Amino acid sequence: MSFRKQLRSRFLSRLAVGAAAVGLMMSAAPAQSATAADPAPKLAGVVIVKKTATVADFQRVTVYCPSGKYVIGGGAEATAPSVGYDAVGLVGSFPEIFEGQTTSYGWVANARNFSGEPTSVTVWAVCATAPQGYEVVQTPTLQVPGDQPVTAACPAGKAVLGGGGEIQGDGSSLTSSFPRATAPGQPTQWVVAGHNRSNSSVGVVGYAVCADPIADVTWTTHKTTKPNPSGGFLMCPAGRYVSGGGASSSGEYRVLSASRPGLASEGATRDGWWVQAGYLSDDPFATDLYVMCSTR
Repeated sequence: MSFRKQLRSRFLSRLAVGAAAVGLMMSAAPAQSATAADPAPKLAGVVIVKKTATVADFQRVTVYCPSGKYVIGGGAEATAPSVGYDAVGLVGSFPEIFEGQTTSYGWVANARNFSGEPTSVTVWAVCATAPQGYEVVQTPTLQVPGDQPVTAACPAGKAVLGGGGEIQGDGSSLTSSFPRATAPGQPTQWVVAGHNRSNSSVGVVGYAVCADPIADVTWTTHKTTKPNPSGGFLMCPAGRYVSGGGASSSGEYRVLSASRPGLASEGATRDGWWVQAGYLSDDPFATDLYVMCSTR
């Protein structure tokens, strides 16, 4: 039996316990808050919607906000039956934005299944009344070496509420999509990275959902190192609700299969952010989880 088949056999034997392998719940540490002297208003009218479809490789699935609301964040998960954790990977999770526009009403996700089987893609959109200073920033499509980060930055004076990106190419995988702060306070950038199994370079486009700083929106991050699959569930502090999040698990042959909201209303202990990343072997590897939370 080839090494690859041996790995596949081990992956299939672990599917029944996959949830336990990645289901460690981690509470967010004391959240970081904005430093604005005059706190901005809270997010208003927040609602989270989702859509699931079984699609071919790279086919996009889009979920739209209710009328009158705008995307402030989103996430996605790709799954397929009887397939190893390294086989199914997201290639995109990002706000839908049309040429010449700076607002978004929908969230898009797509995936690639390296086994050739159909993939179930679920996409979440976090929607709200447009906050003050709302706009979506999009980078040009950049051709970069594999796993080299591409950053979408908010305009000066604004903070990032959410973001995403898409990795282009036949063998592409999304490995990182997360918020980053360059100074104390709320993050102001969204970072995206990925790789291509058949090419040393990859096309990347990144997105940042920006607004004037909202002191009620807090964020935190946690690093976990686990055998394949890696990840977990990073919970919001008690009394707070998820408004966004991200993940990073860069490295050769790693794939990000889930980076999406987890909701108390759907059975989670508390709101939070769920992440799952896969790898070619069972060796432990590091994955960073990010969650953004607010009151309602």
